[in-house]
Amino acid sequence: MKRFIAFLAALLLAANLLPAREPLKLASVISDHMVLQRETETPLWGWGNPGAKVTVAPSWEEKSNYSAKVQKDGSWRLSIKTPEAGGPYTLTVTCGKESITLKDVLIGEVWIISGQSNMDMPLRGYNVQMVEGMMEEILSSPRYAGKVHHFRVKTPASEDPQKDIPEVSWEASSGEGAARMSAIGWFFATRLSDALGVPVGIIDNSWGGAKIEPYMTAEAVRRALDGSVPESRINEIFGRKNQPKKAPKEVATTWNSRMLPLVGYAARGFLWYQGEANRNDRYYDLLQASMVDLWRTAWGDSEKKMPFMFTTIAPYRYGNSAETSRAFFVENQLHSLKFIPNSYAAITESIGAENCIHPAKKRQVAQQFVIYALENTYGIKMGIGAGYPKPSGYEFKDGAVTVSFDNTSWGLGNIYKRTVKGFEVAGADHIFHPAEAEIGSDNKSVVVKSAEVPAPIAVRYNFHNYAEGDLENSFGIPVPCFRSDDWAEE
Repeated sequence: MKRFIAFLAALLLAANLLPAREPLKLASVISDHMVLQRETETPLWGWGNPGAKVTVAPSWEEKSNYSAKVQKDGSWRLSIKTPEAGGPYTLTVTCGKESITLKDVLIGEVWIISGQSNMDMPLRGYNVQMVEGMMEEILSSPRYAGKVHHFRVKTPASEDPQKDIPEVSWEASSGEGAARMSAIGWFFATRLSDALGVPVGIIDNSWGGAKIEPYMTAEAVRRALDGSVPESRINEIFGRKNQPKKAPKEVATTWNSRMLPLVGYAARGFLWYQGEANRNDRYYDLLQASMVDLWRTAWGDSEKKMPFMFTTIAPYRYGNSAETSRAFFVENQLHSLKFIPNSYAAITESIGAENCIHPAKKRQVAQQFVIYALENTYGIKMGIGAGYPKPSGYEFKDGAVTVSFDNTSWGLGNIYKRTVKGFEVAGADHIFHPAEAEIGSDNKSVVVKSAEVPAPIAVRYNFHNYAEGDLENSFGIPVPCFRSDDWAEE
């Protein structure tokens, strides 16, 4: 009888009267070497034969199995409980007679990183463009093989929503794997792993040259700009089309191919380094806020607890070093902090390079992210404060300007260097002139003056595409470009 039933089923299948059996398949992000977010309920998903039962058995729970039924469309999804940090573990997924066992599964902290080339830049650097300290990091990377893993997405952009990310899997970040990993991702993950004593997983879907709009749905872009940006500009944004072998600029196409297939994979938060491709957009803060809201909503973060940390774009000539478009853009980036809950900015003002858009000092960016994470996400006080120094007041008196700063509990600069580069002042004619600047005796202010401007009414710091500003606090955290005036951009 069994042989007859099998024979009949084969005939029906051949005649297309019986649906083909779908093999058990896991989402690409569910693979060997994956890192699962610790002490949470983490979703797992994949595909199989409709109506079949899928069972998941993690090795950290000897007696507990988790199961789900494959839906009519062939998909299945379930959530499992993860323990405190540890591993390596195995995880076995079974559907009927099929079984897949994942090896080297770690439990720890997971972060999703996105952006354009400065986030994508690997630890080994680009052609003739180095990452400071890369040789030392690559040579020492084998000791992180069981501590830092990464999942690097390189899927093409798509106008249609995608279900999965093909031909990608998790990788241990050691040797060649570390060299290929995002430099910022590497510095962030290794320092965080050292500080917390747990494995760290990095999911990287950055794309060199990409605009922000492809990382968002059409609805999120429209929601950000309606009523705030002329309709003609909105139409221009939605009229963009991707070009072969070019960075994506078409709305939603990176979301469709690189974000949507990852939605729900349990993670602690997001790191973002993007903006060069949107440098002339003075509504970027609105887009960034809408994107963060989209991502948090997609990940089920209704309380907006997932941290969002971003990087200001660094000084670079952008065609003309003396122009100010970059500075106005950084001002707009930082404005988003006012209405994106649980958001933080890493400042790059003193690490840029006039002739290279990719600063070598990636470690300095990652360190700021780590400080924010330790202080604000993990509740570990580092004794150095989290955040960058920012101007808090201006006093115009006796031909000089005294700029006071917040977040300078240990002072600005150091005792060996009191003069500061990058300051300008302007008088009633609104023409800015280079100025001499020196850190005040209280170590929390800067005194600025210029013989060219006997009666200054405005002061700016590093307010150009590229300038050699070097103002930092005593821990080396840069002060961002800023201005006291509200004059219109020319």
